[in-house]
Amino acid sequence: MFKVIDNFLIKEDHFNLKKLLESNLFPWYFIKNTADESKNLLDYHFCHNYYCDDKVNSDYFDTLKTLLSKINPKKLIRARANLQPANNKLVKSSPHCDQPFKCKVAIYYINTNNGYTLIENNRIESVENRIVFFDNEKHFGTNTTDSKNRIVINFNYYEF
Repeated sequence: MFKVIDNFLIKEDHFNLKKLLESNLFPWYFIKNTADESKNLLDYHFCHNYYCDDKVNSDYFDTLKTLLSKINPKKLIRARANLQPANNKLVKSSPHCDQPFKCKVAIYYINTNNGYTLIENNRIESVENRIVFFDNEKHFGTNTTDSKNRIVINFNYYEF
């Protein structure tokens, strides 16, 4: 089961977050495989870990304040931004679960592009300021072929 909400943030809040993540000042870190078992040469991305291992790991964590207040997690497990560079071929990551245990997942889309997330055989298009909520189950994302990159923010959490 999943739920998609468009125009999740007010335009100004979304614009400010997008502007930051697309700036040359925001730190991105290379991840060689989207899912650990992937052998696909083109299955890589850049990541920014805001929160993991029960602690804030980013000087930019406060920029998630509005998103987190709307998601309203009981306990945050992980929050990270993912940037997948464009390619001339749409590359699917390996199907994976974000955590080895039951929790909730929210994926917030920063920019519109032809990439997507597949959950329960349902294709969730990358539309800016969209969020999708679902239980931690196998899913995968793609890169993009019609934009410089595809950026999402992924949250794993427990709900009330």
